[in-house]
Amino acid sequence: MQASELPLRPDGAIYHLAMRPDQASHRCLLVGDPGRVALAEPLLDQIQHRGANREFVWVTGLFRGVVVTVLGTGIGPDNTEIAVLELDALHNVDFARGRPFPTQKKLYLLRLGTCGLLQDEVPLGAAVFSQAAIGVDPLPFFYAGLAEPTLTAAIREYWEKQGLAPLPWYGAKAGSFFSQLATKQPASTLPWAVGLTYSAPGFYAPQGRQIRTPIAFPSLPDQLANFSYQGLRVQNIEMETSALYGLAEALGHEAGALCLGIAHRKHGTFLYRNGGLSPQEAMQHLVRLALEWLSQAP
Repeated sequence: MQASELPLRPDGAIYHLAMRPDQASHRCLLVGDPGRVALAEPLLDQIQHRGANREFVWVTGLFRGVVVTVLGTGIGPDNTEIAVLELDALHNVDFARGRPFPTQKKLYLLRLGTCGLLQDEVPLGAAVFSQAAIGVDPLPFFYAGLAEPTLTAAIREYWEKQGLAPLPWYGAKAGSFFSQLATKQPASTLPWAVGLTYSAPGFYAPQGRQIRTPIAFPSLPDQLANFSYQGLRVQNIEMETSALYGLAEALGHEAGALCLGIAHRKHGTFLYRNGGLSPQEAMQHLVRLALEWLSQAP
């Protein structure tokens, strides 16, 4: 690998994350908002390393005696691609020789973010686990093995039957490690839902929001809310999970996603107080749950 293909900093840190291999855990909590890294810090028993570059803010430390990395990735599939590929390289590429190690290290990548809810019966403030995700970003054009074929075929067939203009739909599934944890509903003060997630490549028109300019799919939330796959319905909309799941599968890693519902697209509501919890308190509750899940990873 030439220096231009996997750029490193003078101190040996990888270019975007500004993290060295000795500073990264294979158990990673990925938070979209870099500010949420600060929510995790008080829950860690010890901070071993910290760093920041652009929107990528991170700490590595101990949670119940297990080393975890908490990384703020920023928004969208493009940022997700950088974060996942560089985390993988930190564990699986010999930087001194510029080539992959002969034995692969499996990563456990758990996304924690916010989302818009789609189903009537799921209230604001619910936590949603994504068993699988559908997306329309261009990453599958550039990576082999990123799209799961059965789910991809199902969403494309459904969309075609709606008589809508075609979109490059693809599907990707959560890793079995996190899926099994999610099927045992955790003891939680938050409502809980499990299902499919739509990962949009933008916040406004790609999620069916029309502000001033006309948009192509104004009924997109309702159209996706009616899609089901293997008994699962589309529960929420966010912007990273399909890319995370597809890349993790292609690289041989395990990924999961937990999102807090802060908007309800059917009800037209935003922000909430749920059972006495503020949005920040609810998010900190999910941060703790996510760290507990990661601490069980081998």
